[in-house]
Amino acid sequence: MIKVNLLRDQTVQVRKTTVKPSVFGMGLVFLAVFLILFGGLGSWWYSINHEVKDLTEMRDRLQAENTRLQALKKEVDRHEKLKLLRQSRIDVIAKLKENQIGPVQLLNHLIQCIPHDSSIWLTLLDQKGDRIQIVGYALRPEAVPDFLSNLTATGFFKSIDLELLQSDKEASKFSLLCLSTHKQPTE
Repeated sequence: MIKVNLLRDQTVQVRKTTVKPSVFGMGLVFLAVFLILFGGLGSWWYSINHEVKDLTEMRDRLQAENTRLQALKKEVDRHEKLKLLRQSRIDVIAKLKENQIGPVQLLNHLIQCIPHDSSIWLTLLDQKGDRIQIVGYALRPEAVPDFLSNLTATGFFKSIDLELLQSDKEASKFSLLCLSTHKQPTE
């Protein structure tokens, strides 16, 4: 009989085909890796360069804005100083108007107290604080007591003292010292 060995011989090695890379294929792989690496680095450099350019432009814009705002700040400070100066002037004017009320009231009361027959005329009116000195002449000696009673009746004066009464041939000189109920600031 004949024997047929259907199994291969285990001793015989089976040749496997392996692909050996050639030098040309390996160069292509390195070239592809190099191109990918070069492209990535180039795009990274481009994005960094673009970002630097944008930031430089932004810095220039911000410096120009800062310069403009500094000039505007100086202008605002100048206007604030002018505003304070003007406000201080307005305050001084208001204080002067407020202090002006006292002399105006004093003169109004004096005008109302002088007799209408023109028998008295005043030559000196001096006010220092609440002290008021009045010097004048009277054609008739009786006009001075009438003038004193009129001054007392106004209520503008605390006290009225007759300091001097000199009678001459034509007129009588008188001097009064009064204390006002309204104290005026001394200057």
